[in-house]
Amino acid sequence: MAVPPRWANLNIDLVTEIMNRIPCAIDRARMAAVCQAWLAGIARAEDLTFQLPSLFLPPADVTGVYCYLSGCREHSMLPLPGPRYFGSYDGGWFFLAYGQTRGHRLLNIRTGDSHALPDMVLDQAAHETHSMVILAAAISSTPDDLYDAAGIVTYQPDLDAPRRRHFAFWSQGDAVAVCNVLPGAPVAVGAGWEPEDVVYYRRNFLFLTHAGHIVVCTPIYENDDGGNILVVPWKLMPFLERNFRDCVWEWEYPASTVIRACYLVESRGLLHMVVRLAAHHHAPTSWFKVFDMQPFDIIEPDDDNEEADERSWTWYEVEAVLLDRMLFVGRGCSRSYEVSQYPGFKDGIFFLDDQSFYDAEMMFGGVSERQYPCNDIGRWSPPEGLLPSHVEFYFPERVPSHNSPPVWLLP
Repeated sequence: MAVPPRWANLNIDLVTEIMNRIPCAIDRARMAAVCQAWLAGIARAEDLTFQLPSLFLPPADVTGVYCYLSGCREHSMLPLPGPRYFGSYDGGWFFLAYGQTRGHRLLNIRTGDSHALPDMVLDQAAHETHSMVILAAAISSTPDDLYDAAGIVTYQPDLDAPRRRHFAFWSQGDAVAVCNVLPGAPVAVGAGWEPEDVVYYRRNFLFLTHAGHIVVCTPIYENDDGGNILVVPWKLMPFLERNFRDCVWEWEYPASTVIRACYLVESRGLLHMVVRLAAHHHAPTSWFKVFDMQPFDIIEPDDDNEEADERSWTWYEVEAVLLDRMLFVGRGCSRSYEVSQYPGFKDGIFFLDDQSFYDAEMMFGGVSERQYPCNDIGRWSPPEGLLPSHVEFYFPERVPSHNSPPVWLLP
């Protein structure tokens, strides 16, 4: 009986062709470690120009990375089960809090580089400093350069007051963040002012509010007697009162439908709002709607010669916005990818379980009290021909995590 040939004896051209068909960088690296012949095959393989995010899923006791390019296989590579993760940035960077509510850092899981983030926020209107917890964050550039940052945070103004979500800003190396947008909010914004998502877009930080308005902020440093201070000029992009939320309860959806989350996503140079829906409060994700923003009217100058060209806006639904695109949604870190770069993939929306964003108390409890949900994770496919839209869930049996909600590991 003939002895099977060793893997190392495979023709190098065949090895190279196999490598060219493997889109996951981690799989390639592990194959290269098999033997010198396979390492040579990797060296001759085509470069991986494009990658997709991986799902970083910290359950109750261990940490795993699940790669969509590998068919959701697990890559057990990250030995950090303790911190609370609340966002990510390209190149393997994570926003995390080592102490759940303190010890905020920006960490590169691949290189080990890290930057301390503020644990305190200065309310400049009240001249008070408070402990804060960062819920989501975005930065203006790679952490290898000097960057500005904006976050959605929660803090307690005083012992008798409830916690509230707020805007906050800081720059690399700052020990204290500032929040100076909310106190000057125009009356027109009303009760829907709480921030839902934040992105860095065209040299500005954009916050999406609960009512569907957008607040545009541009942090700058100004010279003061005591040195440079961070100030945040801002402007409001008001959207119509009959906004995107009214579209949810129109003909095709039951009256019990609820909005799970809203995200801002840049795709092909434009900004979209992705709305995540569930059939009722206790149901998993059921549908998605995608909206673009459109100017509604222009306010003319009045008799006092106030500045003209102030606009109001409206959200309008775009049925074909996902054409040939995959959207990975997460607060502060949503990304868009072209299907044409990933043979075998189809357009759709990949989503995380981020219900804990609205639970301001969960992270303050003990380990046994924290129950970050981790099973409303999956991919939504839009209608295709006669086929209706549908949701494919990943890990529906996943138990809650004591450590952290899931997050994207961005390539």
